[in-house]
Amino acid sequence: MRPTGRGVVVAAIALAGFVSARAFGARSLNAVVVPAACAFTLAALLVARADPPRVVRDTPADGFPGDERRVSLVVEGDGALVTVRDALGPGLDGDGTIRTVADGRHGSYGVTLRDRGRHVLGPATVVVTDPFGLWQRSFTDARRAEVIVYPTIVPLIAPPRALAATIGAAGGRSEFAGVREYVHGDPLRDVNWKASAKRPDEYLVTTYAGDSADARVVIAVERREGGDPDRAAITAASVAVACLDAGVAVGLRTPNGSLAPASDAGTRRRVLELLADLDRSGSADVDREGARVVVRADDAGVTVDVDGETRPAAELLREGST
Repeated sequence: MRPTGRGVVVAAIALAGFVSARAFGARSLNAVVVPAACAFTLAALLVARADPPRVVRDTPADGFPGDERRVSLVVEGDGALVTVRDALGPGLDGDGTIRTVADGRHGSYGVTLRDRGRHVLGPATVVVTDPFGLWQRSFTDARRAEVIVYPTIVPLIAPPRALAATIGAAGGRSEFAGVREYVHGDPLRDVNWKASAKRPDEYLVTTYAGDSADARVVIAVERREGGDPDRAAITAASVAVACLDAGVAVGLRTPNGSLAPASDAGTRRRVLELLADLDRSGSADVDREGARVVVRADDAGVTVDVDGETRPAAELLREGST
């Protein structure tokens, strides 16, 4: 607890008035000294008795670099005037400062997602002041929230022939060929709900004459010393999303974890979260077995290998997008 700049001025005026009154017998100065001293003391008591405020933070939605979010805060307390300064992680831009009253009312501030990864909001420093602005007292609310920034998604300008064939087969529907039992990783759009209703213990999917027999892709991401993990994450995310958009089941293997091939509604989010976590330290190997696509980052750049056909990532992604 300490006086504010205004409090220091008020205290100085009161002290100077008191000294002058004693030295020169100017009792008229009491009209200034007494109110100033009373205000200074009363303000100190109000701030000293304030309860620690509690900050409730709404976690903003995850997103991509450049996305803007609003962070909503509710400050609960005994109605004191407060200034909240929310700490922002290094991958976030913004001013996490709001001024409000600690009585449960809402406040918010803007934040821009900048860098791929998991970034923390908080802890919050709450500064309590009196109505006169003479004293202040700081509290810390250690609660934190996390926002995930996904890799940027870039359109593919020229997928490798083998990958293009898979995407084309999955996306090129022709005539109805029948139904079969659902297999994990089948796109939900293919579930034949009418036929499945007759079999309560299983799902059936519609097949087409133009469907690929194996419309699924496993993507492995390797990182070597000197490799750019951000560009590797962008490349892998762009390939994965292009496949998912075409109805291809996508699996993913990175040094941070792995996902089995799937194309359900949550696959895109799970893939992007795993690539958001792609580490920036050292080198790491992944299991290539069964992976049709290998994204490799080393000191020579980022390459994409699809069924033995290797190309630089720059030839795969739209120029100027990363």
